[in-house]
Amino acid sequence: MSQASLRMLQEGIQCQRAGFPGRAARLYRRIPPDDQHYADALNLLGMLSFEEGRADEATELLQRSIRAKPDAATAWGNLGGVAHHLGRRPAAMACHRRSIILAPEQGDSVIGLSRLASETTRIALLKWAVTVSPLDETANREIGAELAARGDLSAALDGFRRVLAAHPTASAALFSLGNALRDLKRPGEAERLYRRTLCLLPGSGNVQNNLGLLAFVRADWATADAWFAAASRGDPRLAAAWSNRARTLQKLGRESDAIRPYKRALLTDPTDIAACCELAGLLEAEDWARRAMALDPVSPQPYSRMALLATKNEGRAGVLNWLHRGAVVRPDDPDAWYNIGVELGRAGDPQGAVTYGTYATLVSDTHARAHLNTALALLALERFREGWRAHTRRLDTSEGAALRRFFDIPEWNGEAIAGRHLLLWGEQGIGDEVQFLTLAPHLRRLGARLTILTEERLRPIVRRSLPDAAVPDVGPPTGRTEDHHGADLHLALGDLPDRLHLFCGGEAVPEAWIVPDADRAAALRSSLQVRHPGKRLVGITWRSIAPRTGGRRTIAPALWRDVLAVPGAAVVSLQYGAGPEDIAAFGADAGLPIDGSHGVDPVQDLDGLAALVAAMDLVVCPANNTVHFAGALAKPCWTLVPTRPDWRWGLGRSDSLWYPRTIVYRQETDDDWSPVMARVAADLASWIAQGAP
Repeated sequence: MSQASLRMLQEGIQCQRAGFPGRAARLYRRIPPDDQHYADALNLLGMLSFEEGRADEATELLQRSIRAKPDAATAWGNLGGVAHHLGRRPAAMACHRRSIILAPEQGDSVIGLSRLASETTRIALLKWAVTVSPLDETANREIGAELAARGDLSAALDGFRRVLAAHPTASAALFSLGNALRDLKRPGEAERLYRRTLCLLPGSGNVQNNLGLLAFVRADWATADAWFAAASRGDPRLAAAWSNRARTLQKLGRESDAIRPYKRALLTDPTDIAACCELAGLLEAEDWARRAMALDPVSPQPYSRMALLATKNEGRAGVLNWLHRGAVVRPDDPDAWYNIGVELGRAGDPQGAVTYGTYATLVSDTHARAHLNTALALLALERFREGWRAHTRRLDTSEGAALRRFFDIPEWNGEAIAGRHLLLWGEQGIGDEVQFLTLAPHLRRLGARLTILTEERLRPIVRRSLPDAAVPDVGPPTGRTEDHHGADLHLALGDLPDRLHLFCGGEAVPEAWIVPDADRAAALRSSLQVRHPGKRLVGITWRSIAPRTGGRRTIAPALWRDVLAVPGAAVVSLQYGAGPEDIAAFGADAGLPIDGSHGVDPVQDLDGLAALVAAMDLVVCPANNTVHFAGALAKPCWTLVPTRPDWRWGLGRSDSLWYPRTIVYRQETDDDWSPVMARVAADLASWIAQGAP
């Protein structure tokens, strides 16, 4: 019977490998208990049951196999694997150790034991397995995976390559090597390996999902969507593919289409907290966020989502409560404290913004946004010494990093500058550069020779206004080291206040610096006076298109009616981006026309804007670039700021530390410009009546 049993075993193994487990099981069961191959049949039946998800039945069959043949190392190793799956760690370790004692030349149980060992001994056990069987695919692959998990990616690459040298078609090693290269920021090589893996495993959901992730990282949303869709078709039970596709659809602006894949992800993985939170946002349904909270009460994500949903409540009721709860459950999460600081700043509590922003940076000093938000709150509070120092961290943010320039010369740290050549480079908006260049005259008096890198539209103004400064034509930052134009030191313009201790003990004072094109300014003024004889020229803007704050700095044309009606005032448009139809619409809404026929484009022609502002008697507008041009030209300017204004306007002052001839008009109630505009109209009438120059 023994030879017949052996043939049945071999046939059963072939059936099992070919995907016919039922036929294999029938063949294994035909072997009688008194046969020498009976224990092997029980072992194979046990593993067949395990593969089909019947772990308890597998345990019973493997135990029977061991009772029939106590020295069967393979059965002991298999029992250890099943016990590990069932969470019976001590039993699993004992089984693997028995298997190793019985057959030390076999590496499978050493690998199994390594999966249960502490971190300190896992690598040692895997190296043992490789020593026992140097070409063992699993041992080499797991060594690579362990090294990758520990961050030793270079060593992990070597491990995966050793596997592929011995087993060129080892798909798991190819895939793992691709993952390691991806983590090493070598996406091109990773993509080639993923595609090779697909040749071996056509339709693999995991591989296609990772190809989608590569496309997602490079912001190729359409390609990412195609890969994630293919991954979810290849393996409909792969939750990551569904949730990744949903994220991509959101990037494509197809929010409603993202709902279904998030729900499909949750069918496979009901514990996916991120998917629950995203559904809460897409459906504006708190129930999904509360479900995530129930799944993991100490995850900060559900609390952040509840806070975001609460922003739609009247007066944003509940936002701070949810943010505080998120910080309580995860006090080691800097974002939790940062978000509280941002919300307090938005609510008009800059001191609270400082407190919680500082908490965030104490948890993680690398949280660049927390440093920046804290800096802006400190500056609004006029705590300049602390504020300027924190402000130097703004370039650590992702937005700031994209604007940073690199030079092979030291950064200026405030030491004596007389006789030195200082390279100043702009890294913010046009208005910020105009503002910070009010400190350039002080640098010149200190004896510094200046080279200034600034935006192309601003260069003609800087060259005329600061004739002893070099203003080279340069491109945008590249992230690489640039020509330093012979300078000794360099500094970002926004760091000048910190180095000069502005408003906190230093001698520097902001000064008007722009010199307009005199002929152009005179011509503009003359033509306007011809059209409006005997009247004061009052330049205005009324709207901002800034993505986040533009709405708060836009004043409806109808609210300008009383300003336009002031006797003796000729109102001139300085509004950027306003064509003839916009000027006509403004006049129709305001009830009176304004003059927009000067031919200057304030967006592209900044030199023309400077000349136009110089031609005015007064500038009146919400805080924007025009205000900075007026201040840098020493032109009288009335700046209209909303509640919770930008840091540079302070919290309550009616003057400007930066521009001596600027008066600040403050909104007292959110979105209510009517009282402000009534004051402006009354003050303008008085200003003209007094004959102010």
